[in-house]
Amino acid sequence: MKRIRLFIWAVSLMLVACSSISNKDTIAKLRHMHIEIKEEKIEGGLEKAMLSYQRFLEETPDSALTPDAIRRLADLKIEKEYGTLTTGAESAERAPALPAPKRATRPKIALVVGTPSDQALAHIPVHDESEADFERRATRKQPVDSMIAAADKPIEGADDLERAGTREAIALYKKLLNDYPLYERNDQVLYQMSRAYEELGQIKEAMAVMDRMVRDFPRSRYIDEVQFRRAEYFFAHRHYLDAEDAYASIVDIGVSSSFYEIALHKLGWTFYKQELYEDALHRFIALMDHKVSVGYDFEQTEDEQERKRAEDTFRIISLSFSSLGGADSVVEY
Repeated sequence: MKRIRLFIWAVSLMLVACSSISNKDTIAKLRHMHIEIKEEKIEGGLEKAMLSYQRFLEETPDSALTPDAIRRLADLKIEKEYGTLTTGAESAERAPALPAPKRATRPKIALVVGTPSDQALAHIPVHDESEADFERRATRKQPVDSMIAAADKPIEGADDLERAGTREAIALYKKLLNDYPLYERNDQVLYQMSRAYEELGQIKEAMAVMDRMVRDFPRSRYIDEVQFRRAEYFFAHRHYLDAEDAYASIVDIGVSSSFYEIALHKLGWTFYKQELYEDALHRFIALMDHKVSVGYDFEQTEDEQERKRAEDTFRIISLSFSSLGGADSVVEY
């Protein structure tokens, strides 16, 4: 929306500038003119942009710009109802290089081995929650802007006009994929279409689109987010082998993925749920090693969510050792 307003404002200023120059003047004189670009609210900017794309498609149904016009029109229909859906994908773009490691504050760990119900770490406050409650909390759907782990049914009470706009967008995405199978941004089209299906609560359809994306565009810049959404769906539905494959594909990408740490954490839980405790330990301890390597302060209290995740990881490490036989398994490992 902001980009649309700035673009229209800049174009209008340029037109005014051009109209003020006599026929004897030259375009080169424009470089000496001061043009101020400022934020200006234009009512109905998004609707006007949609109308312009619609008119272009009606008047020029087949040109080199047609695929882009179809995609943008569909994107704008989604944006009108939900805001942009590409935020999640943008967060999944390759993270910048990691800073040089600083001296890490290593945690003082005292493992308490015995039965799985024993306290996991001596320095962590005693948990009142049961093991079952701990598992539910530690493995609940992660805070990614997605409905992928929701029930497989449409959202009740959704506005009919909203749903109509989203369905129109999906129809445009389908047309684009069908008519222009070699369009260079079809991975983005599939990504947006899967998000649109999620907004409608049509999770199976969203999963089918993401499966196609994984198959056809394994190197897409959206692939780690898509794989994470698939993995969360599989994990929530106890399809642990499928979840394992999806989480592992993100771990294989490495630290360049912004989903690396959480995927490694959930991959450990996937093995734990299959009672593959040693495989789970490899992933949980790899996660802690990674945090040490980037200088993570285990005693920090600013990021409460991150602190709890670290504590939970130490606790599940202790439970894994307990399941493997207690103190002897720690020494052996």
